[in-house]
Amino acid sequence: MFKRLKEADADALLPYVLSAGPLLLISAFFIPFAAVMMIQDLLFFSYDHWTFIRPTEAYLGFGAAMVWLSLCLFSLYAAKAFFERKKREDKLSGLHFTLMVLTLPVFVLSIYHYAYLDEDGVQVNAFWSVTEKSLAWEEVVYVARVEEEESQRVLSYTFSDGTRTLTIPYATDDYQTRQAVNRAIGAYEWEVDRIIEGEEDSAAYQN
Repeated sequence: MFKRLKEADADALLPYVLSAGPLLLISAFFIPFAAVMMIQDLLFFSYDHWTFIRPTEAYLGFGAAMVWLSLCLFSLYAAKAFFERKKREDKLSGLHFTLMVLTLPVFVLSIYHYAYLDEDGVQVNAFWSVTEKSLAWEEVVYVARVEEEESQRVLSYTFSDGTRTLTIPYATDDYQTRQAVNRAIGAYEWEVDRIIEGEEDSAAYQN
């Protein structure tokens, strides 16, 4: 693959760049929503989930990878054309190939960024990880929610056992998540601390 890319000239690359580049760039603004939802459902769907949460960063990461890939294609073509005009060897093919390959981990990390609640507890997979972190309901000793200062809109919920802390994004229009959180709070009768957005770092998640 790299050898073919290195040996290709600008004219041979132009049709691919003119078709794939703009398509990736434009579709990056709406394809991530459908792609992330569909792939995550295929990989992680379970009837045992009380709610399955897809953080905004998952969509942004997927879209950013698409934009980055399109920019790599444009840059590759420009470099090829430049070196051909100068009648010099293209020394940037390796760099472009590496940058394009690096988009693959970003796609994977975006797909594996999620959270869900079930009867066992809260599970979160952070963006820079493909491994779930779990916290059983029975272990939770502290619960807090982050709110906007003016609107008091709830942005996230944090659950802690005193040493480990897991945070899930929250939206009031997400009926399943609202029901799941209220179900857990009602069942275990936790007192929920209110934290104003921007003051999370000063809050102590402890019993």
